[in-house]
Amino acid sequence: MTTTLTPPAPSGGGATAPAKAPGGLARTVLRLHRWALWLWIAYVALGAGLLLAAWATMGDDARVLLAACEAGNGPSSRCPKELEDVWTAYDLLLRLGLYTILAAPFLVGAWASASLTARELETGTAHLAWTQSVSPTRWLTAKLALPAAVAAAGMALLLAVHRIAHTAGADVRHVVRYGASPRWWGEDFFTAMGIVAVPRVLCAVAVGVLAGLLLKRSLASLGAGLLVMAAGALKFSVGRHQLWPTEVRHGYTPDGPLPHWYASAGEWPLDSGAVTGSGRHVPYDYDCLDAVIGDDGRPGTARDFYACLEDSGYTDVWASYHPESHFWPLQLVESGIWLAVAVVAVILSYRILRLRTA
Repeated sequence: MTTTLTPPAPSGGGATAPAKAPGGLARTVLRLHRWALWLWIAYVALGAGLLLAAWATMGDDARVLLAACEAGNGPSSRCPKELEDVWTAYDLLLRLGLYTILAAPFLVGAWASASLTARELETGTAHLAWTQSVSPTRWLTAKLALPAAVAAAGMALLLAVHRIAHTAGADVRHVVRYGASPRWWGEDFFTAMGIVAVPRVLCAVAVGVLAGLLLKRSLASLGAGLLVMAAGALKFSVGRHQLWPTEVRHGYTPDGPLPHWYASAGEWPLDSGAVTGSGRHVPYDYDCLDAVIGDDGRPGTARDFYACLEDSGYTDVWASYHPESHFWPLQLVESGIWLAVAVVAVILSYRILRLRTA
């Protein structure tokens, strides 16, 4: 007689696989980069704090001082000196907060290049993770998605607070700066008052991840990521005007006191010149202005200018410019380019990873 012994069944009613913690990979990525996460939170808090402090300076006290200005609060009004002091403090805080926005994509790009993928490939911890039930594709997805979401959320918050702070000081700026408004095409205003900084920081993450996969060395990847982001920012700063068709104004206004070949207030001036008899636009040094504003101080007219112009073989003058209405088209085109570069970087990252782990 044979007796078969069977092990007792588990008290829970049956054997079950170990439970997997929800969001385990995401939690691992956040835990691995927790110091970078806390530093980013502190950085965003610093920038938002500076901008909120600037907004706070434009409270009731500033409005009382503004109301005390003479001549109806116009650009030529005389205001109390305290208003100038308030403006100085506001402008300093706003500018410091603006610097946090401008620097953020480069800081995020440097960290992503050195830390997200390069460090784990350099130390071999990435290969260890791939053997612990984490596929390379899931590993890369977590490396891309979580930092991109956190960086974009922080940048969007900074942009929103900056817009509030900038708008709060508009009335005081108009009086203290004698009606002069900030140049909307300048790098500081264009970046901080639009949306382009968000795609820029997303591109910084994507390019950083790609640099880490290609170079697999922290320092080399950091340098490459910074170089790519700096080159892109410089290219847009110099060639942004080419992203959207410009407007062209001709200057023939015989009833006006002066030929109107230049850009008006609020317009981004780009180039100007003269029109030949065949209609071709060519550069011109405007020697005929002497016919309008002579050395003897005699006031001339636009007719005098065009008479001189015709004697020189030209028929008109022209100017190319971007009106203020082009702000958002330029924003959207530049944002689209940053996003396109980010998408290409992401696709290349997955392809490189697939080739290396095949």
